[in-house]
Amino acid sequence: MSGFASSPVRSTEKPMAFTNDEFLRGGITAWLVFMALLVCGEAVHLNLMMAPGSGFSVPEHAMALLLSVFGVALIAAFVSGVALPVGLALVLPVARAMSRVRSIAVHLALYVALGLAVAGAYVAACTRGQLSLSFPLSAWDYFLIIPAASALSAIPIAWWWTARRALRIDAGLIAPRRRRADPDAAYEDRVAATDQSDVSGES
Repeated sequence: MSGFASSPVRSTEKPMAFTNDEFLRGGITAWLVFMALLVCGEAVHLNLMMAPGSGFSVPEHAMALLLSVFGVALIAAFVSGVALPVGLALVLPVARAMSRVRSIAVHLALYVALGLAVAGAYVAACTRGQLSLSFPLSAWDYFLIIPAASALSAIPIAWWWTARRALRIDAGLIAPRRRRADPDAAYEDRVAATDQSDVSGES
């Protein structure tokens, strides 16, 4: 990284600090990655569950699969959406404490551990702390494994993508997305500038 000119918070002392926008973007990215992994995984799983000897025609099978995946996605989106603010509040102090650590590997290891914690909490909640998987795995075991694996993967992937994007902006490799203009803020800036010029003229 050649410099920190594009970042209001990163410095030599805190090379991995982040803005509130970057932190929020990371949380939303984790949610989106989780949902994408979950929906893809459950689509394959449900398709395999329904296929053998289902007796459905192709259109009936497609409609049943679509409705099943939509139902799973709807429940997952609601539960994870409610959990997201809580997770962000818990992660924020840890992330701020890590702002002085430059090593990407250390950060990734931490977020893999956080992903494991979230996946473990989900499994423990679903099994009441008594996990018992049958081998070969039953079709219903995948309703436990796929969300847990999605959460485990989404957290480090989201951190890596968000951090990589921020550092590339700092290095001038990509341009930051322009924020939408705030008319109220622009008006306040103009008023403040006018008042300051009037005071300077009077003095």
